[in-house]
This record gives sequence, structure tokens and C-alpha cells, in this order.
Amino acid sequence: MLDEQGDRVPLPCLLPAILGILVLVSGGCGEWPQARLDAYLGQQPAVDGPRFESLPGAVQAGLVVFNDTTAPDSAPKLSDASFDALTEHVRQQLMHAVPLDVVHVIHSPNPGASPPPFATVLQWAKDRQVDYLVMAVLSSSEIEVPERLPWRGSTLGAVARGLLLGYRAENLALAEMALIDARTGHVLARVEGNAWASLERLDMPLESNVYPVVRRNVEDPAIYPEKEEDAHDVMRAVADNDAVNQAVMHLKEVWGGS
Repeated sequence: MLDEQGDRVPLPCLLPAILGILVLVSGGCGEWPQARLDAYLGQQPAVDGPRFESLPGAVQAGLVVFNDTTAPDSAPKLSDASFDALTEHVRQQLMHAVPLDVVHVIHSPNPGASPPPFATVLQWAKDRQVDYLVMAVLSSSEIEVPERLPWRGSTLGAVARGLLLGYRAENLALAEMALIDARTGHVLARVEGNAWASLERLDMPLESNVYPVVRRNVEDPAIYPEKEEDAHDVMRAVADNDAVNQAVMHLKEVWGGS
């Protein structure tokens, strides 16, 4: 096969891309989660265009993150450790990408709970004396199917050396964000990001340094969870992490273009 410059690309260099395509094809029966942000924002008044022109140069804001698991096809909730780490990741990404100083992180109710009334969320911000609030809603759907896995992992020649019974899971993550004027309740901007991650694990626990393994975009190295029981949570956290990155990138684009 030739690249864009007409040079021949070695087969080993093509394997990661091929494997990434196979992951997506194998999860063909999976569907992206439906948007959940409106369930948290409630009925919003009409706003004519973005209102970034009214923002000061550096905005102090609060942050509230929800791990929504209320949809019928939702993946299970993140572990407390993963959710805390993702909340901090959202905070850091926001402060790095846009002129936001996140001065308060508001801890949301337990995953699976019904979305709180929007007025309650606004009151959280007012109680902490912040005029602006970023609301982030993380949700995902997930499938898992039986799979025959190369015993040495996804490396050249691994298939020829034998296959092991196992499972392939795929998590499709959605990160939705809204920048809210807590004084008026107006939504100044809303963005979203999508990402996926897959998990390959063996049917029977065996001594292995290649399974379980979590894969994401083909440019990124594989991740090897330390414990089998943590593997699904790692997959969900990886997909959510990448979805957050995309959502923040879109917020930066909107902010810069206002």
C-alpha cells in the first residue's frame, strides 16, 4: 500500500490502523448515547446569539460534573476514583484552554440519580458566590461480545500463533458542557465531544502481560489495567477522558470565534 507521497507503507505500520477499524466494526451494534444535557438545563429562554462579549477578560466560575446513568442503555457508573479524576481533568482542561478560573468544584449527587432541578444547580453557584458555572454531563453506552483474541496480543504474527477465548467490549462516550450565567440562568455556550475505547479481556483469568488491554485512538498506546476487576472502569474513564478533551476543544473554538 502507498501513502500520500506514493511511498510504500510497511504492513506492520498499517496494523494499528487496521485494528482500530476492526474495533469500530465489531461494535457496529452499539449506539452513541443520546444527549442528556437538556434534562439538566430544563426549559431555557431564547438567547439571540452568544453572549461572550459580556464576559470579563478572566472569568471565575464554578464547575459541576454529572455522571449520567439514567438512560436505559447507559453503561454502569464510573468508580468514585475515576469520577474524581475525571472531574479534576475537566477543571484542568478548561483552565488551560479558555480564560476560566475554576474556583469551586461542586460535587454532584450520586450517579443514577434523577437530574436536579436547574434552579437548584444555579443556587449551588450562588451559594459559592460565583457568577458563572460550567456544567459537564458525562454519559456512555456499552456493548460486549465474545471474541477470539490473539494469544500474544495484536502484534504481527500473533494470530498465526493461536487464539484464546475472550470478550471485546466497546464504550461510546459523550461529554456535554454548558457555560451558564448563574445570575440570569442563561446558557452562554454549549458544546459536546464524542470518543470511544475498547477492552479486550480473556474468558478465563490467565497469567498474561497483554490482557486485559484497553485501546483508544490508533495514535495512542494501549493501556493495561493492573487488575482484571478494574478493566471495565478503566475503559469507561479513558473514553470519557477523550470525550472531555474534544468538548473542551469545541468550547475553545466557540469562545475564540465569539
